[in-house]
Amino acid sequence: MTLLLYLSGGIIEHTGPMSMSECLKMKRQIERNGWKDRKDTRYSCEKRQVEVAVGIDGKEYIVKLVD
Repeated sequence: MTLLLYLSGGIIEHTGPMSMSECLKMKRQIERNGWKDRKDTRYSCEKRQVEVAVGIDGKEYIVKLVD
């Protein structure tokens, strides 16, 4: 699961991988804290195919959206 930020219909940022509950929690926090500064901004939790790399800290990070 990944949290995607859409702006004017295109993906401009993503974060994850995470569980569905973590993604929805993060989305609610972002929307409550006023990060929706434009009308054409949309956050979405989606199951996407991604390339993942492990960072120095041992956490997984999304490198690229495959689909």
